[in-house]
Amino acid sequence: MFAVFAWIEQTPLSIWVREDLYAFFVILIFHALGMGFLVGAGMAVCLRVLGFARRAPLDKFRGFFPAMWIGCSVSILSGLLLLIGYPAKALTNPVFAVKFACLIGAALLLRMMVKRLFPVAARGEALPAWSRPIAALALLLWAAGVTAGKFLPYTHHLLMVS
Repeated sequence: MFAVFAWIEQTPLSIWVREDLYAFFVILIFHALGMGFLVGAGMAVCLRVLGFARRAPLDKFRGFFPAMWIGCSVSILSGLLLLIGYPAKALTNPVFAVKFACLIGAALLLRMMVKRLFPVAARGEALPAWSRPIAALALLLWAAGVTAGKFLPYTHHLLMVS
């Protein structure tokens, strides 16, 4: 596996990400913006399900999903570029796996809430009792995923290039 990491780290794209004066930081800024749109909107939906902004119809939160998709796309693209820059650093770090597990878990819970809760809210019915714990868990996972991402620069065990 280390041979694959070494090969990736010697590609022109990887070298550019690491060594260009602005590339890494611009990519990191786009990653943060994309995560902000994705996680911020996801957290807003969870907070609404938890009971915040009760006067705002849940169906109006559908408007967040185009921004979430854009944020997700930007995050994936910029995340892949960051990964190409330092593959060994990320892929040997268990915190990286925690970040992914938390964000994917939160996204799946949000998807379940959208499929099951939005139709209920559209009919004018009260949200079911199980919706609040699910929203709280998704909110926790969003926060844990972002927190894990913030720890990534400080928790790596292997750095093949500097």
